[in-house]
Amino acid sequence: MGSLDAKPAETQEPDINDQAQLWNIIYGFGGSLVLRCAVEIGIADIIKNNNGSITLAQLASKLSIPNVNSDHLYRILRFLVHMNILEHEICNGGVDKVYSLKPIGTLLLRDAERSMAPIILGLTHKDFMVPWHFMKEGLASEGTTAFEIGMGMPIWKFLEGHPDQSQLFNEEMAGETRLLTKTLFEDCRDIFQGLDSLVDVGGGNGTTIMAIYETFPHIKCTLYDLPHVIANSRDHPNVQKVSGDMFKCVPTAQAILLKLILHDWTDEECVHILKKCKEAIPKETGKVIIVDVVLDEESTHELTKTRLLLDIDMMVSTGGRERTLDDWDNLLKRAGFRSHNIRPIRAIQSLIEAFP
Repeated sequence: MGSLDAKPAETQEPDINDQAQLWNIIYGFGGSLVLRCAVEIGIADIIKNNNGSITLAQLASKLSIPNVNSDHLYRILRFLVHMNILEHEICNGGVDKVYSLKPIGTLLLRDAERSMAPIILGLTHKDFMVPWHFMKEGLASEGTTAFEIGMGMPIWKFLEGHPDQSQLFNEEMAGETRLLTKTLFEDCRDIFQGLDSLVDVGGGNGTTIMAIYETFPHIKCTLYDLPHVIANSRDHPNVQKVSGDMFKCVPTAQAILLKLILHDWTDEECVHILKKCKEAIPKETGKVIIVDVVLDEESTHELTKTRLLLDIDMMVSTGGRERTLDDWDNLLKRAGFRSHNIRPIRAIQSLIEAFP
């Protein structure tokens, strides 16, 4: 038996690797904002349009910035190389470095099918970063988000009154959709093939529902969102647009799609939304299709950290959360669904089918 007077083992002192890890975390915002700068000035697009490679001088000459400071630009490029966004070769006898995009760098292209440029611009916008500075205050404010404390109003009211930020937010959501849609259709094609009608609830500018119609033209498709969102959404001759409030009612269809919606809301609000969706579908053949994160807190998957950060983002911005397998089971039972299936896909999110 051990002695009560035994001394605890010596605590190992943090070493330089521990310091390096903390420095990288502390300056994590810096990497995000360097990426933002790269997207804003179009570095990836300029390289692509210059036959895939470019020198510092050529890049400086093509920027829409007067009197470019070449030293500043070089230091940004150097960091992008360090982040594995760019690579470079030494040319002209060591005089010039020629920069090109690494595969990850193509995600910064504005016109790429899976461009992450709108996501970068949305998440790093100064208005959307302010609430993160009020995380501490949010801990002590029951029912009040850090966003509301920092910006003076809930995020949805803010977006309604700020058209430019609302457009940026919707472009970010559309960017996430484009990143997800191809994978969703490839991995879960069977889920959509048998449907005759579908309503995309909270569908934003219509990117998702229009992609669904183009892939499955037999489905009668409806975009449903708040009036100010619908007013700024894209038009499509075969997609009906309906404005309304999902907390009050949902248009009827064989299937309801909730893509990246429920993580914005509390459990009680989600149960309310799900019940409204359940009322809108036929009892025997209907279903609600949910695309959202299924969180595994102990997973070593490369996306686990991102999913956990998304959960913090929801806490700070909307008062919602990312949910575990047990959380989803509980939520859907409370909403009265008799069964559900959860299918992992090659994305941050999973697909959940809930049956009335």
